[in-house]
Amino acid sequence: MSGAAAPAARGPGAGVLGPQLRRLRLGRGLTLDALAEAVGLDKGYLSRLERGQKAPSVASLLRLSAALAVPVAELLGESLPADAVRVTRAAARRRGPGDPAAHALEMLTEGRGPLAAFIIHPAAAFAEDGPHEHAGEELLYVLAGRIELAFADRSLLLGSGDAVEFAGHLPHRLRRVGTAPAAVLVAVARDPRG
Repeated sequence: MSGAAAPAARGPGAGVLGPQLRRLRLGRGLTLDALAEAVGLDKGYLSRLERGQKAPSVASLLRLSAALAVPVAELLGESLPADAVRVTRAAARRRGPGDPAAHALEMLTEGRGPLAAFIIHPAAAFAEDGPHEHAGEELLYVLAGRIELAFADRSLLLGSGDAVEFAGHLPHRLRRVGTAPAAVLVAVARDPRG
């Protein structure tokens, strides 16, 4: 069959191995070539494993486990790394200034993973330190009130329930509109390449 995709591999962990293998490889900054060389396997074979088109032998699983420094159970999705699930308890959440003239922040995550999330309680004026920019993608979701999100060539007025996503490298500023308090959930997905 030309042009048809190869059938997915069957067996324990077959649906999990591919994504896990890719996540672990990329998390260690390895190319397929580098991992193939480290484990003594063919690059094409590793690529098919990552796409779920091949089921590995026990020997291949053991080599991959050793090269990636993880238990075989983690490769097969039967166990999680210690940092796979990160909890920030409400009582431990860091909060910014309580000054109504300044933006107040509540950190929802500790920033140990690829996602940073926080709640901003914006002030009525834009922050004095100018527009912000950063790597990765940003999502804003208005929890309460009305806000203005300003970019170089446009401003968006957003109300409760509105959401906007944009590339973080675009300079942007945020302020509350009106006298009612506002709260904005912000999630920043960092660029894994730095």
